[in-house]
Amino acid sequence: MVTKLKKVMLVLCSGALVFSAAGCVGNSDPVQSPSVQPTPTRSASGPPPSASPTAKPTPTPIPGSSKGPAKNWPVPKMPEAAKEKSIEGLKAFVPYYYELLAYTLNTDDSKPVRKVTHADCDVCFEEFINTADGNKVAGSWITGADFETSITRAIVDGKSGVVLFTLMQGQMLVYSSTGTQYASFEASSKPLPGSMLLLYDNGWKVQSIETEEES
Repeated sequence: MVTKLKKVMLVLCSGALVFSAAGCVGNSDPVQSPSVQPTPTRSASGPPPSASPTAKPTPTPIPGSSKGPAKNWPVPKMPEAAKEKSIEGLKAFVPYYYELLAYTLNTDDSKPVRKVTHADCDVCFEEFINTADGNKVAGSWITGADFETSITRAIVDGKSGVVLFTLMQGQMLVYSSTGTQYASFEASSKPLPGSMLLLYDNGWKVQSIETEEES
């Protein structure tokens, strides 16, 4: 699930960072018929107060297991800081992106992560998005997808950004549509170095990811 780390060249050239690699109801007064006299001792009774609508309870998230994929899994919410074109924005965005990748693998729902992924990110599609889409079609699923990142450095230059980080990956099990486990990805035993290249276009989008393969 991880790929070998390729060297990301950051070259400062003339101050520029170069990367290689319903309707309304009126409130009118009622018109009283002149032929009918109101009864002083009789009080008008209004309609009973309407009951407040009952809010539907939030479904309980159920993690995936051999019985089926995760259900009612909440889509990760982007932190406000991750929307900024700044170093702090990058530092907040990368952990959020990996939360989206975990959500994608656990639920076979790739729609949220596609919104923040550049079409050029081969690893993003080949290892995560396409995997989830393929599982959805086949009726198979993954359990245990979980990632933990620690940012070591972030650089912003214009609309480009680079983040260096370490990554820990949880054990993932792959099940067929019949509930038979047929593959697994072991949990990482130590933090693995990685890098992410991003572009800012009304928000950050991941252009590439590189992570070192555990030996």
